[in-house]
Amino acid sequence: MILSDYCRNGFSLLALQTSSFMHTNGVPLDTYSFCCSSVASCSFKDVKFGAQIHSLVEKSGWLSSVFVGSALVDLHAKLSLINDAAKMFEEIPVKNTVCANALLSGYGEANQRVEGLEFVRKMRALNLKCDHFTLSAMLRACGSVID
Repeated sequence: MILSDYCRNGFSLLALQTSSFMHTNGVPLDTYSFCCSSVASCSFKDVKFGAQIHSLVEKSGWLSSVFVGSALVDLHAKLSLINDAAKMFEEIPVKNTVCANALLSGYGEANQRVEGLEFVRKMRALNLKCDHFTLSAMLRACGSVID
């Protein structure tokens, strides 16, 4: 709960310090703490730090969580590592619309609009539903492809 409050209120460094303190002192990190740490680390745009979080997630066995996976897809996308984000998406065993939208947003941020539209087609093949976020991202991609 405290990690989430730190993130929501713009105290990303404090969230990461608290997460690190917990880990260093033997408090097991769970899905919630990994998600908050991923969100907090996005604000620093530090590729090495993002890689450390990803590595810790792998070592702790939480990589199969769709929530942690979605957070890592988002983290890689926001660090402009769209290929890593796509790879992370593929590694998530049970995908949902949230993790798909994280990748779709990453394609948009990386100005890879055509790839984003192709990914929307892939979502149908994966039986993933489109929501209002998906539709919004598709419309932005279509507008920039036409330009």
